[in-house]
Amino acid sequence: MLDHELLRTFIAAVDTGSFTRAAAQVFRTQSAVSMQMKRLEEQLNKRLFLKEGRELQLTDEGLKLVSYARRIMKLHDEALGVLGADGESRPLLLGCPDDYVTGVLPQLLSEIQDQLPGMQVQVRTGTSAQLRELIDKGELDLTILTRRPDREEGYLLLQDKGVWVAPTADFVAPDRTIRLALVEPDCKFHSTAVDGLIKQGRSFEVSCISGNCALLIELVRRGEAVTTLSSCCVPADLYRVPASFGLPDLPTVEIVLQSAARHHPDIGSDRIARLAQCTAEQLQAAG
Repeated sequence: MLDHELLRTFIAAVDTGSFTRAAAQVFRTQSAVSMQMKRLEEQLNKRLFLKEGRELQLTDEGLKLVSYARRIMKLHDEALGVLGADGESRPLLLGCPDDYVTGVLPQLLSEIQDQLPGMQVQVRTGTSAQLRELIDKGELDLTILTRRPDREEGYLLLQDKGVWVAPTADFVAPDRTIRLALVEPDCKFHSTAVDGLIKQGRSFEVSCISGNCALLIELVRRGEAVTTLSSCCVPADLYRVPASFGLPDLPTVEIVLQSAARHHPDIGSDRIARLAQCTAEQLQAAG
């Protein structure tokens, strides 16, 4: 019989791509997680992980186990939720990157209200990196994130494209130095914008770097800078720079809903999946 705690740790390792992050999520040391995964492999007499540098890759057997492990843990959490229900409930601790507060978060909150009437939600904002750390520590139940490349973390809410946003077309004229207000360097939009402009030989200066999307938008609105945003987050009154202007092409990002390894007592994996699916449908319809 498979130990559900081993399966919970296995899922955390799969979702995060790291024994280190999985350890934080299940409140164990990295060495304890490694031992747990070794025990799971011994129980199954199968190798589940391949180590490539710092990255974890699943073997064919590991890939087969993932769907079964999720289904087993779904039933486990559902049973605990039903049998442990006592009429008391705590708030849902929800994280959201600042740039998705207007474009994604309201749709998710609407679904939570519809599917979990009476549930109080406490929202914390920050960068995706900051929110990952919080959910790893168990300080969040759910968080919206920008999925990291080559990861399977979270439930997909929206695949969105980065766009350039300016006060007017004149601000990105070929003969003009582009004044930029950008998100922090760990965001793909920042590095792509800067590297792309350098390769094009375009004159630019970075006047402001901030993780606060509202600030970047306000600087554009005041006519002080050009920025990059996910398409879903661009206010209607701002100017989206057309592709014909020749600015560097910005990457596509995947926006996901990530759950903690230990779910909120009232929200099992089936409910999380349904919240994500319904939110994704709303976002697609709105787009």
